[in-house]
Amino acid sequence: MSKTFISSDMSVEGDISSQGDIEVDGKVKGNLSGEAISILSSGTVDGSISGTSINVDGNVSGKVSVQDLAVNATGKVSADVTYQSIATEKGARIDGKLKSK
Repeated sequence: MSKTFISSDMSVEGDISSQGDIEVDGKVKGNLSGEAISILSSGTVDGSISGTSINVDGNVSGKVSVQDLAVNATGKVSADVTYQSIATEKGARIDGKLKSK
């Protein structure tokens, strides 16, 4: 399966859907849907995100629906989150409603 990569010098406005993995190091204003989604440390997503697993080192705002969510020490999630399992590192920030599936 291929990987979609949004580099740090890219800004995308619109929805992105992939049957594979998505890595965001730039800015996305729109909805993301994929298998495994990684928001890297300089990545920003403003929109809904859905996937099997989401790993956040950057910033996410909007709505998140996921089976497995990991928010790392540099990650910030300002969203209502629906999840099956969640893990956070010391320093991770989540601002929003959390709802278990």
